[in-house]
Amino acid sequence: MKKIIMLSALPAIALTAACGQDSAVEERGDMLEERADAVEDYGNDRAAALEERADEMPTQAGEDRLNAKAERIDDIGDNRAEALNERADEME
Repeated sequence: MKKIIMLSALPAIALTAACGQDSAVEERGDMLEERADAVEDYGNDRAAALEERADEMPTQAGEDRLNAKAERIDDIGDNRAEALNERADEME
């Protein structure tokens, strides 16, 4: 998973380099923004997978349980990404 996150950050790093020199702090902020995007995407993917499993549950109670778990996971990912973005904004 870490390899995927790092590979997804490479295009952003290349674009940053093409735009001129950033300070070390700005570069760390940019990396945090990329990390935030990866965290949010991961949470969204996990939530979507749980929602698909929920649709296959034989009972409504089971479906509701998995949907609630999916919502919590999505919220956790969104909150963590927001916190990372706030720290990144402070660095810019």
